Amino acid sequence: MTTDRNTLRATLRKNFPRSRGQLLPALHFLHEEFGYLPDWAMEVTGWHLGIPVSEVYGAATSYTELRVEKPGRHVVRVCTGLSCWLSGGSEILDRLQTQLKIKAPGTTPDNNVTLEEASCAFMCGMAPVVELDGGYTGRATPESVESLIPQAADA
Repeated sequence: MTTDRNTLRATLRKNFPRSRGQLLPALHFLHEEFGYLPDWAMEVTGWHLGIPVSEVYGAATSYTELRVEKPGRHVVRVCTGLSCWLSGGSEILDRLQTQLKIKAPGTTPDNNVTLEEASCAFMCGMAPVVELDGGYTGRATPESVESLIPQAADA
């Protein structure tokens, strides 16, 4: 894992040519490395690619799959696309917000769980859909997702 500026500079030099077209691939690489996009890593990436940090940050915040804040140990995403919303996604989101005592997007004070909305999980036939750490649960109910949280806490 890349943990400092000099190592990241060397990694970027090796893997990403200095071109604006490399911004998204570099951001995805960083996100995979860290689980989010630390400010310092976006600064180094902007320097390497010759792009102002404001543009790097703008690109990073334009894509819902990229995070600029460190998530909790577990990430729960509730699909709130039309099919999921109409099939009970709003009730699921409300139940989880109540159970976790946070509003989406947000992270519990112990940094154990981050709760987010997903604009669409592209699994409409299985609506409503809830994602926990990359695994999906389809045809979810408020009752069934409540059990996901203790599962996340035990992991």
